[in-house]
Amino acid sequence: MTVPPWKVDGHTLRREWRFRDFESALGFMEKVSEEAVDFKRRPDMCIDDYNHVRITIANPHHADLTRAEERLAAKVDAVIERHHPDAVLSW
Repeated sequence: MTVPPWKVDGHTLRREWRFRDFESALGFMEKVSEEAVDFKRRPDMCIDDYNHVRITIANPHHADLTRAEERLAAKVDAVIERHHPDAVLSW
């Protein structure tokens, strides 16, 4: 499966998804938080309208994105593929 690129907004990576329900959206955010700990990153995560999740990844220590942010974005994509293949990208 080819994953579309994350949106680059200035010095952040951003992506949004719609899940089938609130529980799926929350479960996804829990899995992402577990992955983020390994990268020493704390992505901004938000649930809107009960099933719409927005994630923003940035590096608080550098003005530019680093390889760590790119690897975390790839891990987030892997969480979607492994645990939530029914999630729909929502730009």
